[in-house]
Amino acid sequence: MSIAGLVTFLILIALTSLFIAMPLLRKGSADTGDTLHIQMQKERLLVYYERVLTNVRDLDEDHATGKMPDADYAAEREDWMLRGVQVLRTLDALEDHSVIPDAMQTDEASVDEAIDDAIEAAIAARRKAAKSAQ
Repeated sequence: MSIAGLVTFLILIALTSLFIAMPLLRKGSADTGDTLHIQMQKERLLVYYERVLTNVRDLDEDHATGKMPDADYAAEREDWMLRGVQVLRTLDALEDHSVIPDAMQTDEASVDEAIDDAIEAAIAARRKAAKSAQ
């Protein structure tokens, strides 16, 4: 093999390695503190949404077996459905920015508490708007 061929081969190897490594290098530099907090909030919101789905399923099962009266079932199910809707709206809003500024802590308990507070505030505002509309 000639020297020119060897140099060309090494340049191609270097360019290929750089092409393969670029996404990895770019991803590492793009993860800022805010991005990590938003990702943590998304994960915690998904856990909360799973809890909402489990509670709605349990309520449906209890109502179907006759363990829960109709009035209690309707009120509880509406409450959990509102929570689920609010969680999904919050997840959609997280695509743009961190909508839960109090959840900037790194421990899961404080993030959960901030998410719960934000959801409760949104539900209270919705109920207040519904009462004023009636």
